[in-house]
Amino acid sequence: MTRTPRTHIVGAGLIGTSLGIGLVAEGWTVSIEDRDPEAQRLARALGGGGEPAGDPELVVVATPPSVAPSVVADALERWPDAIVTDVASVKAPLLEAARATGHAERYVGSHPMAGREVSGGLGAQGDLFKARPWVICAGDAGDDAVAQVRLLPAALQCDVVEMDAAAHDAAVARVSHAPQVAASAVAAALGTLHEDDVALAGQGLRDVTRIAGSAPGMWADIARLNRTHLIATLDHIIADLDEVREADDVGEALSDLIDRGRYEVARIPGKHGGATREWTPVTVIVPDEPGQLLRLLATAAGVGVNVEDITIEHSPRQPVGLTTLHVLPSRAGELLAALERTGWDIAAS
Repeated sequence: MTRTPRTHIVGAGLIGTSLGIGLVAEGWTVSIEDRDPEAQRLARALGGGGEPAGDPELVVVATPPSVAPSVVADALERWPDAIVTDVASVKAPLLEAARATGHAERYVGSHPMAGREVSGGLGAQGDLFKARPWVICAGDAGDDAVAQVRLLPAALQCDVVEMDAAAHDAAVARVSHAPQVAASAVAAALGTLHEDDVALAGQGLRDVTRIAGSAPGMWADIARLNRTHLIATLDHIIADLDEVREADDVGEALSDLIDRGRYEVARIPGKHGGATREWTPVTVIVPDEPGQLLRLLATAAGVGVNVEDITIEHSPRQPVGLTTLHVLPSRAGELLAALERTGWDIAAS
């Protein structure tokens, strides 16, 4: 069995506490600290780590992005024998801070691509990172330091991706930071609508704005740290939207944008990280009552049909929900027949 390093987490928010809970559950010796005594107390009470027991061998900086570079630099000075990593969503500024200390050979940047719309230790989950990508940016560190940091995602069952720090920052501007801006912009546009108008919202709006409830302070920090790449991405998106707005034939321009979007969205990894698959949707009207969703899934299981994905759209005025089961096209007919036999109300496609 691989020996696990004595690990110290600096920062007891959502990510730091989740990381601590997950590592403790795997048998690691973990300590956790936070400058907020209440956050530190909560993290320790939740099982995210305890008091330090000797100098750490691995330090994980899980502070807000605005202070992460300075905390990384401080950790390299404070624990001269430890490997230092972090979980910030921007990597190049932290590598620069590590280089400024003269100890960049002991710093390995990392970024677990996981989170929630809530913040703080109360939202922590030990399995938050499971099956998620975890980026490692080696920077100036040697193989031994990188191997030490790779133990983290291995313990938490993550999919490790190794990247250069600058390439990472350019990529996350497009796959993570810009989606937050777009979701918030669409949600903010609802401000001109009356409540009765907003009640017309369907699942499409809910899908687009799901992350619009994120904490603004954290995103302000991320935007400042990754300003250049974020602005380049927004310029790209704005140019596409301007083409639609200024086009002589707005329908043709929108069709072109949607076609390009359809092509690119197919590149987003699907189930188990594989290629996106085309499932057949089967939509059922499900009463909003205890046990109904379980009964629906049991019907599918009863005929051996695997539900590849599931979406639920709640009716704002009726005690029902439109539940869509996404299944293999070859099994859709069999599932429909089973649902009809068992009395389910199938929604028109």
